[in-house]
Amino acid sequence: MENTILAIAISTIDFLNASEKCRLFDELKKLGGVEKNAPLSFIKNASYEQIAALAKRDIMRPLRVRRWDPEEHYRLSIKGAKAAEAFGVEFLLCQDDLYPPLLKEIPDPPFALFYRGNIKALWSKAVSVVGTRRLSPEGKRAAKEFSYDAAAAGYCVVSGLALGADGCAHQGAVEAFFDRKTSAINTAAVLASGVDNIFPPSHKKIASQIIQNGGVVLSEWAPGVPGEKWRFVSRNRIIAGLAPATVVIQAPPGSGALLTADFALGYNREVYFHEACFCKNALVISDLVHKSLQAQEGAAAARKIQTRPEAYIADGARKIRNFQDFLAP
Repeated sequence: MENTILAIAISTIDFLNASEKCRLFDELKKLGGVEKNAPLSFIKNASYEQIAALAKRDIMRPLRVRRWDPEEHYRLSIKGAKAAEAFGVEFLLCQDDLYPPLLKEIPDPPFALFYRGNIKALWSKAVSVVGTRRLSPEGKRAAKEFSYDAAAAGYCVVSGLALGADGCAHQGAVEAFFDRKTSAINTAAVLASGVDNIFPPSHKKIASQIIQNGGVVLSEWAPGVPGEKWRFVSRNRIIAGLAPATVVIQAPPGSGALLTADFALGYNREVYFHEACFCKNALVISDLVHKSLQAQEGAAAARKIQTRPEAYIADGARKIRNFQDFLAP
């Protein structure tokens, strides 16, 4: 359990970036080769200045440390490690061979991935499928059918297990498995919490099916970490980073799915918009969201109003009808 405690402790040091965390992990493992329990003892007692010094000799940026309580940090790391043991959670560090290679390419890859299930599912070809929680009937059908066909063709369908498009995408991959189109559930669910905390609770069954049948549920957050709104933004970059292409099923102005599309474009990945984005019911939902944003004040609402699928199509993103269109050159 010592390695798990150490991985969790380092992963949750929020004033270090991934490369600095990797260096800290390597340096602490060296200490462990000299004196047993030295790495955990260091974590339990070190000031943040000592941690920063060991992580990188010259950190040429200000450290944003609001509060650092090493003993409390150590206690929470032990609690997380016990949860990992109870739920069968494993982990990969960004320097490990099994770490998804595409994710390593993004500017800020997670230091650690905590997962349940088959992490090798992410080594097959992949496509990220995202969309709004406020999904129309056409959107539900599109997410399921696209993901069913993608999974049947051997693609790992990457999504976020949320209500709406995410859940439908995972369900499509699950149905392909139970229809014997695949030998495993070809999907990866990326959470904005620890993988011991499946949210929403209504998706616990599908998460269990994924874990037990060859898919994977993963997160950069350690077991015991709750889901919070700001973590969903961080989660979206991982969804975009795990695949060479992202397909947006439906997304009203300012949708988190469009943020995932922005991450994908920033990583020089392909972005596609399903025609369900532009069906009558989707446009009704978009107009309602647009009016709600107009009633709000501030720059954030103004930016969201400008962010809608039509703008991406105007900038050259492809519109597709189905998985076959996605495959077309």
